[in-house]
Amino acid sequence: MKKTAKRIALSAMMFGLAGVMPSQAIVAENQRELDIIVRDFDVSHPDFENFQEEAFYSLYSGANDAKGTSWIPSYTGNSEWLDRRTIAGYQRFGCGNTNTPEFGIAVGTAGYPKDLTSKSGAASTVPDYVAALALPANTPQGYAWYGEFSNCQPDVKLNPLGLKVMRGLVSDLCSDDSDSWPLGMKDTQKNCNKTCKTHSWSQVVYVTPGMVKKDLVFPKDADGNLDMYSPIIMKNREACDNGYFEQWYADSVSGTRIEGVVHKRTNTTLILDQDPTDSKYFEIDKNWNNGGYFPLDSVDANLNWVGPKIQYPNQFGAQSLSIFCPPYDYRYASSQTDYMGDNTASLCKAWKAAGGPKNGAAAPTAASGDAKLGLRHLRNYGFTMMGYAAFKYKKGAGEVFKFTGDDDMWIYVDGVLVVDLGGTHLAAAGTANMDYLAASGHGCRMGDPLQDSCSVKTDAAGTWLDQSWHHIHFFYADRQTDGSNLRIRSSLSELAPSRYGQPAANNVSVKTETREDGTTYQTISMLLNTTLDDETFMNLTMYGAVQPAIIVMRTETDPATGLMVTKTYGYYIEAITTPEDKGSKGVLYQMSGSLKDASGNVVETGILGSDLIAFNFPYNDEIANDEDLKKAYVSGSAEAPGVGEATWKELLSWNQKITFAVKSTSGKAVVGFPDTPTGEDWAIVTFIPSGDKSLAPVDTTITRPDFAESQQRLESMAGSGELSNEFTADLILTPLPATVGKGDPTKMSDEEYKLYGSSDPSVAASTNRTSVVGGKPGEAGAANGLCFEQNGVESCTNFSKVISGPSRISVRVFDNMGHFVSQYQMTITEEMLHNALGKNALGQTCTDQNQNRHDVYGETGYMLLSAKMYPVSQNGRLLATGPYIYQVTVVEEKYASCVVSNGSPQWLPIDYSRTAETYVRGYRRVK
Repeated sequence: MKKTAKRIALSAMMFGLAGVMPSQAIVAENQRELDIIVRDFDVSHPDFENFQEEAFYSLYSGANDAKGTSWIPSYTGNSEWLDRRTIAGYQRFGCGNTNTPEFGIAVGTAGYPKDLTSKSGAASTVPDYVAALALPANTPQGYAWYGEFSNCQPDVKLNPLGLKVMRGLVSDLCSDDSDSWPLGMKDTQKNCNKTCKTHSWSQVVYVTPGMVKKDLVFPKDADGNLDMYSPIIMKNREACDNGYFEQWYADSVSGTRIEGVVHKRTNTTLILDQDPTDSKYFEIDKNWNNGGYFPLDSVDANLNWVGPKIQYPNQFGAQSLSIFCPPYDYRYASSQTDYMGDNTASLCKAWKAAGGPKNGAAAPTAASGDAKLGLRHLRNYGFTMMGYAAFKYKKGAGEVFKFTGDDDMWIYVDGVLVVDLGGTHLAAAGTANMDYLAASGHGCRMGDPLQDSCSVKTDAAGTWLDQSWHHIHFFYADRQTDGSNLRIRSSLSELAPSRYGQPAANNVSVKTETREDGTTYQTISMLLNTTLDDETFMNLTMYGAVQPAIIVMRTETDPATGLMVTKTYGYYIEAITTPEDKGSKGVLYQMSGSLKDASGNVVETGILGSDLIAFNFPYNDEIANDEDLKKAYVSGSAEAPGVGEATWKELLSWNQKITFAVKSTSGKAVVGFPDTPTGEDWAIVTFIPSGDKSLAPVDTTITRPDFAESQQRLESMAGSGELSNEFTADLILTPLPATVGKGDPTKMSDEEYKLYGSSDPSVAASTNRTSVVGGKPGEAGAANGLCFEQNGVESCTNFSKVISGPSRISVRVFDNMGHFVSQYQMTITEEMLHNALGKNALGQTCTDQNQNRHDVYGETGYMLLSAKMYPVSQNGRLLATGPYIYQVTVVEEKYASCVVSNGSPQWLPIDYSRTAETYVRGYRRVK
């Protein structure tokens, strides 16, 4: 299997949005994968299975074949359905269709509306510049006709089953001349000359406009990012049986959870396959002629229903039949046939007798009585679907996203509506033209939902930048039985990886903890793009300790040769927590276990920062013999260096140590290695120090030694003015040894904080620390500060913090009345930090996420920063006895360095952080 030539690693911070997935997810190069959320509804839902068009004809046409009195009890006994079927009800809930065209607008052959407003006054809610595409001057197009045709010929793409009778758009199957067919043209005047040669019937396709508002609403996650996977599509007006529209695409309504009650949700993906006749397009085409689109059903090779897909248990199951069976004495019932040409009248009659389309038990009952047609047509209808993808815009490439469906369908790009095909209708097509949207500054106009992200994706004129990232959401509803038509044809060439596809690690961190007996253990936190299925979770629980579900790749120094080599290890999971949904970030799993080499020996270091991680999978020849993948791993390229033949073989050997697949709840399994052996495609482990890195004000002494001698020097320096902000404290920089914190310097005890922050000259000499006085570092090991220790008591008030990178400290002192007393400010630069830490005597190094080597400074790369505030005011006068307020702030700059924890060098990236705390300390000096 050949996989994508390039993964796409995106940062949500690039957009200020959430929802972008990890680069490790794999999909075939000739496919595109869209995330979808399917919500399955019970067929009794008031907005589903209403047969509105047939009801209008039956009740109000006055024709002798209408038989309005023959509707079955599940409809005539439903007061809400009856209320919607009154003339007043049609004014509220009417759909645009052949019998009630006044409630809709016709669709054109180019995938744009033929009209801007319906005769009843309803208008689409797309922006004006999008609506303008429908004007004849911009898009010349005829009416879109949908119908049934006969004398059809086999066609590899359009008619692979070799059907004699087909249904679809006239322009696809019957005639290129339909652009010129006028409204009201009789069927006898229409001819076919394409795949099908005989025209049976066709109707103009109408849709119901303006059912939804122009803009999506994106809720924010806990971090304040917009969640692309939870968009809120809002009802604009009542129309076409959308009385409970707020339930269609939401899991909660007005704070009440409806998922699991009104509908059942499934997260999965939709695969678009490359068109073999035009490689720039990717599509899925499910329609009346090939069994239709039923994402929750499992069917066999003959399209007979087998059961619910086992990976999607959260559903109501098959409650419908894929035949046209209006629940009354329909005038054409006796002549209805299915796509195989078989008459469906008896199956329809049995269905109605068992309760009809609004009775969930009726369809299985009818199907069980028809050995030939029952399972061919038993299906799970009545679902909605929200789809999402982030895509990279390619300027001038003519990229489009076309959607054809036979019920409600709306497409939003960057949160703004571009295709409005609402209502229950014949298969209708809509097109989103990306070049047109780009030139129009779509999504970046005043008030648009994602306008705040436009600074990184538009030029000075407000048009989209080439290679800029954008978001597409589509909403589909299948609300009426007959054929479930869904076709997506897209030329979007670069999509961000899927969240609901095969499992992939988005973020991995490792934290080493110390037990009371001094032994250590690791906790691994993995944020995945998806939830693991129950079978995988059970396998990890039962067999994870003996089968390596995770492969770890590490670049390290070979002690025998001194050369850099890449080695692989297996991680054996001994314990794993149940998943925790982190919203837009993904799904969090925490686990503990053992890291072992290929011989089964435990690797004492455990997982380290900068290690690369990917899920393991059972050996298969397709991966082992994939020459492109092997080349990427063995020899690599300038952009993604390889790891050599030995490492490639070692990776394959890990596949032979696992017998189960790691799968998501969507049924997608890990099937191969990421594209390259780099941090672009593998997840990079982040080392998390386990200790408390907050301030450590362990010195709470009130009575302190007399500071008069030092005070006189300070007062003399201040003269008639004030001391500089760098001359109100000693700053002590103490390199921390590997022995502190039981091997983890971030977990120092109070006694260790006191010792390594002491002013005792003997401590200064033994720790080789640096004292910074007046902003000037002294000689390492020299006690040249003004603060001192007498009988174990410090003369200055001390505040300490463990740091590993450039930092800034500020201490402001106030008396108990709030009057300013003094202030200290100092910046510790990288150069100052490295000089104070000194060289690593063992020559230890570590590897960053790009496999570059870096030196460890000092024994551990950690420094204890201690600010010792002089007991003087800003003008150098001694403090009076009393309480004082200390406002201490330490800012750690964004930085990354090598640190040693529990004996193992690790790459530690830290984000910008600010620690601010306030303390009240008493002061009384000894005379």
